[in-house]
Amino acid sequence: MKKTESLNKTPPQPALDSLSGHRPTDARRLNRAKALELLRVMPRSRAELARALGLSKPALGDLVGDLIELGLVLEAAPTSIQRGRRPAPLRINPRRFCVMGIDLGVDTYELGLYNPLGQPLQILQTPSGVGKGAEVVYSRLLEAAQHLIEQAPVPVVAVGVASPGPISFERGQILTPPHFPDLHNMYLVERLQRDLDRPTYLEHDSAAAARRFLRSTSAENFIYILLQQGIGAGIVIKRQVYRGHHGFAGELGHMSVNMDGEPCPCGNRGCLENVAGTTAIEFRYLRLTKQSLPLSTIAELAHAGNPQALLSFEQAGQALGWAAVNLVNLFDPELLVLGGPGAAYADLLIPSLRHHLNTHAYPYLGWGEHLQILVDPLLNPIGPGAAECALEAIYLGDIPLP
Repeated sequence: MKKTESLNKTPPQPALDSLSGHRPTDARRLNRAKALELLRVMPRSRAELARALGLSKPALGDLVGDLIELGLVLEAAPTSIQRGRRPAPLRINPRRFCVMGIDLGVDTYELGLYNPLGQPLQILQTPSGVGKGAEVVYSRLLEAAQHLIEQAPVPVVAVGVASPGPISFERGQILTPPHFPDLHNMYLVERLQRDLDRPTYLEHDSAAAARRFLRSTSAENFIYILLQQGIGAGIVIKRQVYRGHHGFAGELGHMSVNMDGEPCPCGNRGCLENVAGTTAIEFRYLRLTKQSLPLSTIAELAHAGNPQALLSFEQAGQALGWAAVNLVNLFDPELLVLGGPGAAYADLLIPSLRHHLNTHAYPYLGWGEHLQILVDPLLNPIGPGAAECALEAIYLGDIPLP
């Protein structure tokens, strides 16, 4: 790749919109993206693809011809059957390129290479260096990313990064994540685009997780609650991630559930993540027992009936329930999804969460009682979600392929 021009101090991030949010003049670009999305789900014949896209045979022929010429799509030879020939299926070329998805975890970075189907090729974890300053945490990220690029089996054409919020999506800037002060006010997109020489996209970690979950559900409207040290909400409306006017939507962890509660690094008091985050559960158990144990051990004790461990999870579930009531009353979603490291213990959190929904959500037709709550089985959905941001840009044709 050619070296990029030097970037302005506050460069805008490359455009990244939901597939359903483009103007009619983008019809060809949108059809390309939709065709690739359909082929990601399963191989299809030209006739099947034309019907799904509502295109004429000549229009589809032009579109498929372009995709084959770019190497994005492969077409198998027709197979003989008893009468005639079975249509040749079209499928995504999984070896054409890969993208990098990065999860900026507070303690540990996870970087992965993903093929055009979103399947992981390589995963690398490395300590973030939190607390050692901006240059250290950035240099560790850059070194790990450069190492993955050198090891990649196919060209790495774009990078997606998911960060704790708040972030400025338009400027590609990490603002002031309370638990990761080393990254405060860093123009990460500018720096990575310059140093990796790849288009780079920045997304909020909970929104990235919601983007990945979109691929596994037909739901139009849902809220993805990301449970880790911090807590975020990926809000999906009509299959588009909702960011809000300034791009700060989804900071669920800083919803105050107790106005007189303990102070939070964000400057507020009684924030949800101070009560229901993974670290908060560990701290509550420490206060109850004077024992410092990891969350997994506390969960084992809770499953064995330990009252202090059960109380630690119950109180976290209650706080999540209060927050869920507000979300459900505001957005009326089809479902709530729990994901991230804390969701591994969802069975200890959902009873209290469900109780609060049953008793406090707006009672019209009793929908609070019947709202579906799902648990994302993927232990860390953030990195794959970051990769989805880069893949979407490629599918839309925003990134030229080598």
